[in-house]
Amino acid sequence: MKSIFSRPIAAITIAVVALLSLSTVSAVNVSGYIVGFGENAHPRDLSPQTRVLLSGGQYSSMINKDGKFTFTNVPEGTYLLEVQSSQYNYPTIKLSVAEKETKANLVGLGYDWSNNDNPLQLPLTIVPRAAITYFIPREGFKLSSLFANPMMLMMGASVLMLFVMPKLMANMDPEAMEEMQGMQDDMQMPSFEMPDISATLAKFSTGGASSSSSPKAVSGKKKQ
Repeated sequence: MKSIFSRPIAAITIAVVALLSLSTVSAVNVSGYIVGFGENAHPRDLSPQTRVLLSGGQYSSMINKDGKFTFTNVPEGTYLLEVQSSQYNYPTIKLSVAEKETKANLVGLGYDWSNNDNPLQLPLTIVPRAAITYFIPREGFKLSSLFANPMMLMMGASVLMLFVMPKLMANMDPEAMEEMQGMQDDMQMPSFEMPDISATLAKFSTGGASSSSSPKAVSGKKKQ
């Protein structure tokens, strides 16, 4: 009885061990370095929140003070490696993980996924393309900006007319001059005479009928 049950148990144990051995063999460790931007850049200048992602976060690794990252037990396959950084713009890399040989190639917009050009050496040393700028620097003074301002154009036209109009008036015919002056007179607004405020106040203070009553009183005295 023991021999009958021991054989299936032994077979299952061997199968499990074989599967475990295959899974461990097919897993590969991938490591590399990230550097900063510029000649005097140091990995310590990188933000500690800089991360390296495989296939959009399927595998993630932080960097240490030397800029090194490591992915442990990565199964065989093809992955897209990206650097998540708030300081620099890093290129994307196609990582082909295999037990015998792991390959890395630069990829970008317009590149076919099957393209294996631009190979990279392992362990990876990823260099940023450029520094990320979040603010647009203020532009300095430009002479061309004055000509783009409508107020400056109107002022320039007015100043130009001040110099051009006298020359045009000097070379104009007398008849045309008289006609232009007549047009200007017609275009002028009619002038309204302002009332005499002092006379109006005097009438209100003395009364409006005082001036008319005084002659009658004088004439009555003469009749007597």
